Amino acid sequence: MERFFDKNNKLIDLSKGDILYEQGQECDTMFLLYTGKMGLYYNYGKENELCLATICEKGSSLGEMGLLEGEPRNGTAVALEDSKVLEIRKDNLEEFLFAHPNGGVKMIQDLANRFKSVSMQLDESRKLLRELVDSNTVKKSKISDRFKKIADILLDVPSDVPVDLYMSCYTRNNTNLM
Repeated sequence: MERFFDKNNKLIDLSKGDILYEQGQECDTMFLLYTGKMGLYYNYGKENELCLATICEKGSSLGEMGLLEGEPRNGTAVALEDSKVLEIRKDNLEEFLFAHPNGGVKMIQDLANRFKSVSMQLDESRKLLRELVDSNTVKKSKISDRFKKIADILLDVPSDVPVDLYMSCYTRNNTNLM
């Protein structure tokens, strides 16, 4: 159900499990969480699904990256419980930010926090990759499985190439990753 929050912005009701937007979808809107909890996913519903963030604080933004960059959605937003989100269209963003400056500040804080989180995850992934490369062998299945998941996400490893062979070739040609 959609209701208008003000003359230009809709308040959208979502039930648990509803998809607000999908990865790859064209983007001309962003959203602010009004009530509930939303999950942001990369490759939602696929074997290598990755939860990017859980949004549960009122006023938190989602979908703003695609809107600001003018690119398709880089993730899928799913209602983790019954939720309400405020939709802000690209053609109304500037007017919304002037009318609600705290919304703009919150959006910048959210972007900074997500960047920090992704940077920390990338750093941990690099440490794990370095550890595996330095050991020159991947013997433990637990580490191998974890590496494969990280490699699938970060490096797009072809499924028919053994992980150790791929890493050997990759590190010879791309030492800046480590």
